[in-house]
Amino acid sequence: MLKKAFIALLIASAFSACSSDKAQEKALTDSVVSMHDKMMAADEAIMKDKMKLDALAAKDPSPAVKDSVAAYKKLLGDADDAMMGWMNSFNPDQAGKSHADIMDYLGKQKQQIIKIKSQMDKAIDQSGRYIAKANGK
Repeated sequence: MLKKAFIALLIASAFSACSSDKAQEKALTDSVVSMHDKMMAADEAIMKDKMKLDALAAKDPSPAVKDSVAAYKKLLGDADDAMMGWMNSFNPDQAGKSHADIMDYLGKQKQQIIKIKSQMDKAIDQSGRYIAKANGK
């Protein structure tokens, strides 16, 4: 009887651990996806800044403005490309992988997206300051 109770307890523990693993995986996946969703607004800001920079270059085609616009558009483009590259390589379906492999993959993905978010924020901030200065604000 004690042996059956021990086996039942062992099975219950295994199911509990599995459930806990799945909850951890879901929480980390949700965190990565949530950060991605927030960054989509930044992607929109990148597109708007690129259009504003194009307008500045059209208004003042001097070499200094052209060079500055090109530099800021490259900064924005690099950030946008990094986001698109991450999105194309991210695979949320980790079926068949071990809990450790899933957590490792998602942890690395979260670090990458944090780095890309920082790159996007920096590009938007710098181009925004240039646009404001060029517009006399």
